[in-house]
Amino acid sequence: MVAEEKTNPHLRALIRELRSPHDGKRAPAWRAVAIRLERPRHQLRPVNLGHLERVASAGELVVVPTKLLAKGDLKKALHIAALGWSEEAGRKVIAAGGQLSSLQEAFQSNPQGKGVHIIG
Repeated sequence: MVAEEKTNPHLRALIRELRSPHDGKRAPAWRAVAIRLERPRHQLRPVNLGHLERVASAGELVVVPTKLLAKGDLKKALHIAALGWSEEAGRKVIAAGGQLSSLQEAFQSNPQGKGVHIIG
């Protein structure tokens, strides 16, 4: 079976951008995110805030290459970059003192991928 290419033009552009070398160097973290984004949708499971509470450290950049959902509590201030998030998840992250950004914004602010923790 041949893998189908993503049909969303914004997602395809994001994958190309994450795979391209920045300043002549490849960032393995962003390449890993691009590989996950290329998977079929049924292989991409959403991530809940309760899971991030258990596995992430306060203050680190957590990359969620799927959708972020609000199940569970978040008490740590995390910088989370996700493909998408629910409104309630966004409110919980902000209430915990953290911040949310899109994958593209996180890539542009940290193109070398230093300190990136990929979950999902």
